[in-house]
Amino acid sequence: MNKFVNRKSAVIAATVLLLFAVLAMACRQPAGVPVGPTITDGAGRQVTLSGMPQRLISMAPANTEILFALGLGARVLGVTTWCNYPPEVQAIERVGDAWAANYERILALRPDLVLAAGTAESEIVIRLEALGIPVLVVNAPTAAGVVEQLLMVGSATHAVERANEVAKDMRERMEEIRARVATPTHDRPTVFWVLDDQLWTVGPGSFVHDLIDQAGGRNVAEEVGVPYAQYSLEALLQADPDVIIVATLAPGSVAGLSALPGWAELTAVKTGRVHPVDGDLVSRPGPRIVEGLELLARLLHPKQFR
Repeated sequence: MNKFVNRKSAVIAATVLLLFAVLAMACRQPAGVPVGPTITDGAGRQVTLSGMPQRLISMAPANTEILFALGLGARVLGVTTWCNYPPEVQAIERVGDAWAANYERILALRPDLVLAAGTAESEIVIRLEALGIPVLVVNAPTAAGVVEQLLMVGSATHAVERANEVAKDMRERMEEIRARVATPTHDRPTVFWVLDDQLWTVGPGSFVHDLIDQAGGRNVAEEVGVPYAQYSLEALLQADPDVIIVATLAPGSVAGLSALPGWAELTAVKTGRVHPVDGDLVSRPGPRIVEGLELLARLLHPKQFR
């Protein structure tokens, strides 16, 4: 009987201690912070997080810009070698990039959330999750999708209020730009987007293809049917675009284009509508894309922005 009582008492005591431990863990969570939210990321994955992520790593420049726009810069411990905006990122440790991640550095930083680019099958997603590190894929194929992804990141990081403010501002500005350039499709200027002097360009499915459409232009490379392709010089001369956007910062790229046979006879060249632009501003699916959209809209429809 005494053995039974002692055993029963031990079980009760252990249960009470376990209950206190659970209560203690719950009390350590910040007030008002839900535990274990489930987020649908940009790859359609269901990701369950525990508490408020405090140690963040960004594996894409656009993700870094989103985090800073949400006021979370102080939580960012690692960024990619390509991250250059805002200027504060220069002081943050580099952990490679989406194609060559430095997993040793990532692990050493002990992140509780990594914002990646790519798909559910990307190596960085698979490897980090195998190591027990939560990963959110941020993927915006359109300008409108940027807003949705920003809201997703805001939800995951408990910066919902700030995310809603930024999203509202972005949507209002994008709608104003679209209203200014609203014209029938056949009246829209034709656009050729240059990525390098080998005439690599963008097509349907790419983020920039949507941006051209939102800015009131028609992409002459729509016919390629894929997000990225090398356009032939013959096809370019035949398309004879109204506007050429050179979205590269590579030294000598414009000079290389000028040397192409027949380049000087293109309508865009003869009318002075070849425009080099900051590739970061118009190609990154982050908060600054509104500035990129307005820049592109001004170049395509200068009269509407006088």
